[in-house]
Amino acid sequence: MKKNHQKIPRNYLIIFLILIFFALLFFVFSSKDFVSKGYLNEREESTKESKKEFKDAYSFFFNTDFIPNKKIIKVVAGDSLQKILLKEKISKVEVNKIYQKTKGIVDLTKIKQGQTITIIFRIKQNKPSISRITFQVDELSTAYIYYSNKTDDYEVRLNQKNLEKINFLAKGVIVNSLFASAQKIDVDAEVVVEFARIFGFEIDFQRDIRKNDEFRIFYERFEDDEGENFKNGNILFAYLKNSGREIKLYRYKDSKNNIGYFTPDGKSIEKALMKTPINGARLSSGYGMRKHPILGYNKLHQGTDFAARRGTPVMASGSGTVERASWFGAYGKYVRIRHNSTYKTAYAHLSKFGRNIKAGRKVKQGQIIGYVGSTGRSTGPHLHYEVLVNNKRINSQRLKLPSGKKLSQNEMENFNLEKQRIDQLAEISKTTK
Repeated sequence: MKKNHQKIPRNYLIIFLILIFFALLFFVFSSKDFVSKGYLNEREESTKESKKEFKDAYSFFFNTDFIPNKKIIKVVAGDSLQKILLKEKISKVEVNKIYQKTKGIVDLTKIKQGQTITIIFRIKQNKPSISRITFQVDELSTAYIYYSNKTDDYEVRLNQKNLEKINFLAKGVIVNSLFASAQKIDVDAEVVVEFARIFGFEIDFQRDIRKNDEFRIFYERFEDDEGENFKNGNILFAYLKNSGREIKLYRYKDSKNNIGYFTPDGKSIEKALMKTPINGARLSSGYGMRKHPILGYNKLHQGTDFAARRGTPVMASGSGTVERASWFGAYGKYVRIRHNSTYKTAYAHLSKFGRNIKAGRKVKQGQIIGYVGSTGRSTGPHLHYEVLVNNKRINSQRLKLPSGKKLSQNEMENFNLEKQRIDQLAEISKTTK
């Protein structure tokens, strides 16, 4: 038996599908509105709740309602700790309290440009406060300024590295250069430079040194708890065997607190002028007639040229008064020193002057007065060095200077005791292998 099926008109079917489409659109837009208004609001509330839970947990465990926040600040020109803290919205009352606590323990005025200060803040009632301040006072000390919950006040602690003075004896044989040979046996560059300066009155390390010359440097080293060399002290004894000639020098402070280096018979190594005012330089042009490298014709070269890297330190050949420190025509940046009524020295083509070097300044022998450059009429980095005797330029390499002073009889007694002490220390010192 067949059943009758009623046929749905096509127009009704189209209308039905359109209604379903609009219903779906309405559902989608309603969902977006739900997410944007309802769900996100819920999420925001959840985040706020999480933050509150963290704060509550921190307060519970650490018995405080402060949330820590760390900041590392680099000190710039004109900064002080007071300015830095006030800039970070720390109250004047709290800043003054910190300054009062540090008096007599840490000198807050010693904070220098370029150093870093670590600050851990604590927030109370939406206002920043200090939990801890840490900074380096000097190469040995670190300061800690921190808030104590126990005392409800600031505490100050100064941590210092413990350094042990070690007497160290370095022995070596020169192969190519003193510098390279000394560094191979773990002698710091600054010690080698000082050794060369001490012998600079007698030895020209560029021209006088020969292969297989021997050296010994007995000096102080300051080591930290791990045995690392933290800094170097004085050279107590210096020895050089140059072309078979032995030179021994002992450090000695006399009754007037003058410090110098003396031979075993009490004669000072120091002379009026050092043999060369620069270390590690090559003599590129001596005193005399030569074809000028720029002008192209023969001309008397009234000085000595030392080729060296730009920036190599230039030392005062002797103690005296700076007559001139300025630009001087073809000489470029130029320094002239009056040592006494007879001797003057001049230094030309410098890249820059030493610290506080200007006309009228007193300088000591060996003090850095400038740095090698190529200013003025110059073809490359070098030092042009002149010695003037009664204002007349002479050949510095042929200059004969009187030997250094000899200790008096009274001083010799003390010197011999010091010499004996140094020799005994050298016998029990750390020695290079």
